[in-house]
Formats: sequence, structure tokens, C-alpha cells
Amino acid sequence: MYAHDTIAAIATPPGHGGVAIIRISGSQAEMIARQTVRFSHPRETFQSHHCYLGQVRDPETGHCFDQALLVAMHAPHSYTGEDVVEIHCHGGQLLAHRVLEVVLSRGARMAEPGEFTKRAFLNNRLDLSQAEAVLDLIHAKSNQGLHLAWEQLSGRLSAVCTTLRDRLIGLTAYIEAFIDFPDEDLPEKAQHELDTEMDVLAADLAALASTFSQGKIHREGCRTVIVGKPNVGKSSLLNLLSGTDRAIVTSVPGTTRDILEETVTLNGIPLVIWDTAGLRETSDTVEHIGVERAKAGIHAAELVLAVFDASQPLEAEDEAVLVAIQQKRTIPILNKSDLPVVVSAADIPPRPHLMPPVLLSTKTGVGFAELGKSVRHALFAEEPTLTETVPGATVTRVRHHNALVQAEQMLRQTRQNLRDGIPLDLLAVDLRAALDHIGEITGHIHTEDILDRVFRDFCIGK
Repeated sequence: MYAHDTIAAIATPPGHGGVAIIRISGSQAEMIARQTVRFSHPRETFQSHHCYLGQVRDPETGHCFDQALLVAMHAPHSYTGEDVVEIHCHGGQLLAHRVLEVVLSRGARMAEPGEFTKRAFLNNRLDLSQAEAVLDLIHAKSNQGLHLAWEQLSGRLSAVCTTLRDRLIGLTAYIEAFIDFPDEDLPEKAQHELDTEMDVLAADLAALASTFSQGKIHREGCRTVIVGKPNVGKSSLLNLLSGTDRAIVTSVPGTTRDILEETVTLNGIPLVIWDTAGLRETSDTVEHIGVERAKAGIHAAELVLAVFDASQPLEAEDEAVLVAIQQKRTIPILNKSDLPVVVSAADIPPRPHLMPPVLLSTKTGVGFAELGKSVRHALFAEEPTLTETVPGATVTRVRHHNALVQAEQMLRQTRQNLRDGIPLDLLAVDLRAALDHIGEITGHIHTEDILDRVFRDFCIGK
């Protein structure tokens, strides 16, 4: 990417709609827009954050082919921190691309994925965690995920990281002050104060990192697999959860041969649901492949919904299902409660990670609310232990979590080194390494590799 280029892209989704927006950012944005849109009265300049009605002109023929609104936003009061112009034309896909072609012919370069937001970061309009929140806001899977993304974009996580970083800078400065006097030992009082503050700071880092287990679910969804022997209602459960006929349901065992995936929201929690083939021994080659994939799905899942037919006594195949899921967090579902029930919760042997069984009818929906409560309890029973330093901040990305864990580990190692009498200059080096890890979250410390990883998932135009 060339940082001084003027870039352009369609900022609205592909397809047809009422309005399409072509975004232009860079020093030549206004000049290019003026050459693209013709006005009844010539304009040398545009007032910032004002709309102007004009017509889009074909540079080759001079003919106009659409009416458009032009919105200018002067630097630094724009999304990217540069001069930005948006052309709002009618929302036809061909029309939007035609306007973009005119803009590019006037000297703009096609923006790369995430380049507008990357420029916002490089121009200090957003820090790196806020830039990531833009993408999370767009792809939010639940109301809570949307809330967390907005909190991060508003600077909640940034503020907490800045506070932690400032405290760590204070520790580093305190130690470096004593380095200037190498012939004097660190006073016992100072050593005790450093030891205590390192312990408290490490605990705060660990507390913030602990919010990731829940934050990740709200951002990405919980990988959830539906398992059971054939014909117990697994596909019917998927259809009930999704509110559609996503899976084929028949009375023939073994109808589902492959994994079906659907993202749903249950009791406010996003679940990435996998419906799997029935677990049983089979000589059918295709079904056998489906069974093996089901077992792989169990291994990869964060939550298992194990379905049993409550209208039939448990069989050896049901026992095999219980064995296959014994190391997984599981909610047993006793389905077909609309029929005479012969299996009760007492028939499911208790074990670690196993939630109380839920009685459900995928046909009538009775028990669906209880299933939602059970899912919430299974995933969120253990609330993270927050401290006064990290109230309300939630980590949703593995990059942030890893940086916090590495900073905490480095700080605890530094604390041990202090007790072991390691020279102060080496302690200062370790503390600066911990500082760098925290700085990676907000972008105080960044490399091109980090930036590439952050912005590669953005769409063109954002």
C-alpha cells in the first residue's frame, strides 16, 4: 500500500438497494470528486460535512448518467483523518461500479481490504483495538456481541490497557531510578513495594484475560455439536433452533450423512451449531464417513447437545454416545416428550461436565425455554473475577488474550527474579517486554505483520 495515494472503493454491500456509496480518501479526494460530479453552479471548494446535489458525468462522452449527493469531510475530522469525499448515487450494482470507474479514471487507486480503517489507525483516529472493533461491530452475531463491539470501539478496553500500561511504566521508572546507583542495594521497603505492586498488577492482567472465555463466545459464537444415535431428533432440533427446515427430517435412520452448520442465537447466546450423522456402527461407506466426522465434531466442540429418545428405553448405542462425550461439557436432551416418556433424568448417569438433562419436544417446542436457560448456565455459570482496575472491560479476541497472558507471565517472572536478587537492569528489560505485550493490544507497539493480521479480514471499502 502507498500511504500517500488517494484511494477509493464502494463502501456499501454488493447488490441492489436505495443508495450506493463510493468513498474517496486522500489529498486529491476533492479534486477527483469535482471532476466526477457536475453541479449547476461550479464549486471550487466544499464545506465540510455538507451535502451537495449534482450529476455524475462520463469523462469520455461528457454525458451525465446519474444524480448523486456529494458529502465532503475535511481532514482531520473524518473517518480516516484525511480529506474524505463520499458520492451517494442510486443503488444499482452496475451504476455503483460505473461511478467507481469514473473516480479511478480521475487518479484514485482502488483501496485494499481494510485500508480506510488502517489509515484511521495510522492517523491516530483509532487505536488498534478500536479498529478491530469496527469489524466486530459489522459481524456481531448477538445483541451482547454488538454491545461488546461498541464498548471496544468507544475505547473501554483501550482505557483499561492504558491504565495497566501506565502502572507498568511507573514500576519500570522506579526500578530504573535505582540503576543509576549500582553500588547501593535496593532498600527493603522499596523491594517490598515493588513485589506487592507486581503481584497486584499481575492479578489485574489475569483478571482481564479471564474475560476472554465469555467474550470469545459473544464475538465468534460457541462451537456446538448435536449428537446422538440415529433417529432421535437431532435434525429436528437443528430446525427448531434455526426456525427453518434446515435439515431433512425423515423416519429413516441415517438420513443425515454429513455435518450441517447453522449459526443461531439461543437465549441471547450465539451458537455455531453442527448437526451430525447418528453415532452407530455401520457398513455403509458414506454413512461411516459421516459418523467419523461426527466424532471429529465432538472433539472440536465447546458444547455438546446430546439427544436421546425419551419415548424408548436407552440402548447400547445411547451408552456409546455417553462414552463418546464423557470429556465434554454436555447438555443431555430427552427428546420426544410429546410421546409417553420412559426415560427420565435418573437414567442419565451423572459425571463431571454433564448438565442436568432437559426434557424437550422438538415437535411442540415444549422445553425449549429450559434448553436456553441450560445453555446459558453451561457457558456462563462461572463469571470472571474482575478487579477495580478492569470493571466492565471484556476481551473478545485471541490476539488480546495472548498479549495479556504473556504480559502477566513476564511480570510474574520479573517478580520472582526480584526475589532472587537478579540485577535491576535485567528486571527493567523484562518489565519493558511486558510493556510491549500490553502495547500490542492498542497498537502502541506494532509491526507490519501485526497490522496485516488485523486488517486482512476487512472488506474493501471499510
